[in-house]
Order: sequence, then structure tokens, then C-alpha cells
Amino acid sequence: MSEAVIERIKTVLAGRSDIDIGNFQWVNLDMVKDEAGEQWIAVRSKIYNAASLFLEKRIGKQDVLIRCRGGFILFFADLVGEQAAKKTKELTDSLNHFFLGDRVLRNLEIKAETQSLSKSEIAEFVTKSVEQGKLETQDQAKKRGAVSMSSWRDLEKRGKGEAATSNTGAKGASPPPDGQPKRPREATVHDLHGGHQPHDPFIDPTEELESLSSLPFNVPKAEWEDIIFKPCWDSLHGYITANFCLPRRWSNGRYIYGRAVLMGNDDEQVLETMDHAIAVAAQRGFLNMHANGQKCAVVIPVHYQTVISVQDRIRYFSILQCVPPPMRKYFYIRVDDIPNGAPIGQMEELFRSMKLFGSNLLAKIPPGTIDFGRFANCPIAIYSTSIEMRWNDRGLPDGVIQKLVQQSISIRRTSRRAALTQVDSPDILRFGIDAGYEIFTGDVVGKDQSRPMPLMPLSLQALMQQTG
Repeated sequence: MSEAVIERIKTVLAGRSDIDIGNFQWVNLDMVKDEAGEQWIAVRSKIYNAASLFLEKRIGKQDVLIRCRGGFILFFADLVGEQAAKKTKELTDSLNHFFLGDRVLRNLEIKAETQSLSKSEIAEFVTKSVEQGKLETQDQAKKRGAVSMSSWRDLEKRGKGEAATSNTGAKGASPPPDGQPKRPREATVHDLHGGHQPHDPFIDPTEELESLSSLPFNVPKAEWEDIIFKPCWDSLHGYITANFCLPRRWSNGRYIYGRAVLMGNDDEQVLETMDHAIAVAAQRGFLNMHANGQKCAVVIPVHYQTVISVQDRIRYFSILQCVPPPMRKYFYIRVDDIPNGAPIGQMEELFRSMKLFGSNLLAKIPPGTIDFGRFANCPIAIYSTSIEMRWNDRGLPDGVIQKLVQQSISIRRTSRRAALTQVDSPDILRFGIDAGYEIFTGDVVGKDQSRPMPLMPLSLQALMQQTG
């Protein structure tokens, strides 16, 4: 457990003689293990990650959630007695419902109880409960700034007065144990705000990306030739603001992108593997630019089918979480191929969970979409539509023009932004701007890149000049 987490718990305990906790424990893990088979180690890790994400979105900002043997411990900052017990039950019921319907996790269950512990009891309780040494070696623990459980014993020895000072900031923070340098603030900002920090910012994310082969899925032969970046132009701000990361394939004398590279192959595993490969490539491209001191932003498309089940989402999120939280403001996530009949509650949960991994979320919609009621409670910032190749070649038919105009009007009414991708013609770019679209990709903006383009100003006049 990091020093930052311990300090947060001390802050919650400041000035109090006892505290209510929720103790969540997994049930039937052996049955899940039998179902998972050889994938068990990876599945177990993903179960904890998914549950942690789920719980952290539903607790107070000052509450503290830590992993323990077989589950989690939740320290309530404000709730006591019946209120704490009620909240624990609500979280337990919701989490059990969350895992229903997944083939591998259908037998998974979590039970919980609420306890009121004194400071002296907390030290003993946490010492017995928290997993130590299972995920990290002793050397790794030193590198990551982990602290020994002796810090917990300080809670017994220090009186209420000194414990209360931990609520005033750095002055009340206890020094780290000998030989363990204190982390700079940047490493704990996200943690202090109650957010999820599954990755240590002091670990090189590229190291974790190299180990993605351990994920519990088989890799079929790739049906795409390479993965490229398409620069994205924001007409409202006059900037290259992001880069869409896409698979590419040469077919019939031209490049095709996205799901089209699969040439009609509907194999779910192939589609999932493609989405995973894009997520890895997008992060590597960003990290390479970041290592060179250049700022860029990346849009990562993923298909609805790849992330809709809990287990599939766990696998996908295990890739996204490789980038430290402070860097995630440079990542956007777009969900593609959302079916018309997608359950609204399921869709809301998907987008809410994705918000942890990107500063902006996008939904790809068919041309002519005007009803956005099902997205009302989803944290979507941009609706994106692709221009078909034949429209670039022959121009937009009158019927398509009318549909795209009505779509732009409907998007503006939702207070979201509208994007057109695969715009290869200057005429379609001019139409899009006049119709109210603000974000564009395609050859008219910039050719395919092997790495993301940095953030840079680009006026409409300069853009038109470069397109000839």
C-alpha cells in the first residue's frame, strides 16, 4: 500500500476515536477459477480492476478504498452506523448485479459487512487483511514507494491531536520510512482526489505495454497491414488537436480503414484483437511523442461489441490503464457500431466507466442520425460520422446533404460537437463547415502518419492552401 493511501486514511481518521468500514469479500472464486482454466491469473487480476473501478465511482471523494485478501476494505469518511450499513448493502447489490450475465463470471458473488473499529483495531485489522508481497517483490516495493505496515502502528501511538494535523496538509504528513524517498505531488494528485490510480506514474508505461501478451485472449492472424494516425483538425479553434488511430489496408487500388479492413470477417475474436492492437498502438505512438517532449492527443476507436460484456471490458481496460492518469487528458475514446437496440442502462454504464480513461468520449453514428435521446445520460462530448468513399469520389448526393445538415442541427441541440471523418475532398470540407461540423479528419486535413502529429495551429486559409 502506498504512503499516499495511508495518509488519506489518516486524514479520514483525524479527530475520531473510531470509524465505520465496509468489508467486501469474494465468494465462489474457486468456481470462477475452474471456469477460467489457464486464464485464471489474468482473470483474477481483471476482476479486481473492474470491481475497483465500479466501486470508486460510487463512493464519496474522501472515502478510501483499498484491496485486501479476497476483496476490498472501504473506509467511510462521513457515513456512520445505519447509513454506512445501508451504503455497504447498496454497493454489494450493485456489484453483484454488475457481474451477472458474463459467462466466466456468472458464479462470482461478493458479500459484505459493516464494522465500527477503533484506531487500535484498525491497525490490527488492516495488517491481517491487506495483501503483502503477492504482486510485488521487496525490491519493487521499494522502487514504488510502498511502506511497511509499521506505519499503521503509528495510529495507535499517536494521539488524536497529532492525527488531526494530518487534515491540514503537508505539515501533518508523517515522513516516509528510512530509505524510502517521498513521492513528489504529481504522483498522488489523482489519488488525493479520490480517483482510481491503477498504474504508478513512476513506472514507464511502455514496459507494461510490452507485457500485453499475457492478456487472456488468443491472437489470430492480423487482417490489416498497419496501424496509422490521421490528424484531426478543429475548425472552431483552428488547431490540429488530435489524431485518430486506425488500422489500414490496401484494397482495390486505395486504402481502407477501420472495420472495413476485415473484409466482412465477423469473427468476434478477430474484431476484439484488432481493437486491442489499436489501443496498444495508440498509446505507444503517444508515449513516443511524449518522450520527445512533444504534446499530442490521440483518439482510440473501439467497437461496442468488444467492450459490452464485463469480461471483455476488463480485458480492454487493462490496456487503457497502462497510461498514468495525469496523461489521460490527451486521450479520447470513440465507441463504434453501437446498435440501435442497445440497452440504455448498459450503454450509460459503458460510457461512465470509459470516462476514467479519456478526457473526451465520442460515439460514432451513421450518417443522418437525428435522434440522440438514448445518449442523454452518457458523458459523450462528440458525435462522429464517416464520409463514404463514393461521396468523396462523386460528391455528396442531395439526399445525403439534407441528412447531414439535419444531423448537425440535432447534435447542436444536444450541446455536443459534431465531427466528420474520412473527408478527402475540399468541397466536402467546405460543406461540413457550413453545415456546422467542427472537427474533421481525412486527406484534406493531412495524410496518414506513422506517429501522431503534435498539437499545432492551422487556420482554414492555410488548410485550403495546402489542399490546393
